[in-house]
Order: sequence, then structure tokens, then C-alpha cells
Amino acid sequence: MKVSSDKINSQLIPAIKLISIFVVLLSLSGCLLTSPYWNQEFSSHTAQIPLQAWTTDSSEDITFECSPAYHGGLYPSWGPVWSEVISITPELPGALDPAGSRIYSAAHKNTLPSNCWRHDPANDIWYAAIRAVQDGDVYSTFDKVGLECLGRENGKAASWFGWLTKSCTKTYSNSSNDIPFVIFRATS
Repeated sequence: MKVSSDKINSQLIPAIKLISIFVVLLSLSGCLLTSPYWNQEFSSHTAQIPLQAWTTDSSEDITFECSPAYHGGLYPSWGPVWSEVISITPELPGALDPAGSRIYSAAHKNTLPSNCWRHDPANDIWYAAIRAVQDGDVYSTFDKVGLECLGRENGKAASWFGWLTKSCTKTYSNSSNDIPFVIFRATS
């Protein structure tokens, strides 16, 4: 029996898309760091910083880690030191989307240790970086435009995963690789 290539392609393409979505969902044992966001500005480096992350895995704590930074990256660039700020157990029972998918929040306001900040005397700004880690997985991060994309796309899809293929996350320049940390600043 001869089967046309058009028929094979019409059956193969949806299967490939489904497998791709499944692979992406499986990679989400750790999900999103939504606060702070890239380039967010706080009034003081001694202020409490809101930490917010979302996960599909409620069985492991989410650890927030910080490191000194400057406006262009981590400091020192050849080997930043990450210090634990706090570990948080994701909140149960979590939130459901219309498809029945569950997502869990981990949130806290914390003053960062002084070794996580770097003062730039040239512009009198303090810089820090933060990342969220769960069971070895580092989370995706966002800038303000990315957070708007996240909300818009999840709303359109009526799913926690509406953002997955919409390029909402902060990525390295000329790359599709997510940046696994957020750099933010304080004016005093």
C-alpha cells in the first residue's frame, strides 16, 4: 500500500508539535522568577526586596540566591559567588487554570545581605542579581515587557503555559537561551 507524503506530513507535523510541547512542559520542574524583574529599581539597597517564583513542583523548596552585579552583568564576570537568601516551600494547594493545570507560588520580602550588592561610584547606584533554584533547575526570568507578555499570553490561552512559545523570557543577546538570573538596582 502506497501512502502519499502529504498524508504522512499532515500526520507527522501535529505529532512533532505535541512532542515539542510535552518536552518543554517536562523541563518545567522549576518555572518562573517574576519578582524582582530585570532592571527593576528600588529606593534603597537596605530595603526589603519582594521575591516571587512559580513552580509546577510543590515537593521541593525554592531557593533564592543573590550575587553582586553591575549594570552589564554579574560581578565579577569570571566567577560570581551566589549566596543563599532564603528557601521557601511552595504554597499549597496551588492555583488551577481552566485546563486543570496547577502552579504553586513561593514568595517572601527579604533584605539582601550586603555581600549581594555592588556599589558603582561612577553613577552612585547599587546593583544586585538574584536567581531562583529548585532541585538544581534555575528559573526563567523576565523584564517588565516580558512580564506583560507572560500575563497577556497566559490570559489568551487560559493556561499557565500560554507564554511558553511566545518569547516572553529574558534571553541573552542574539540567542534564544534564557538568562537564569535578574539584575536590578537601588538608588541609595
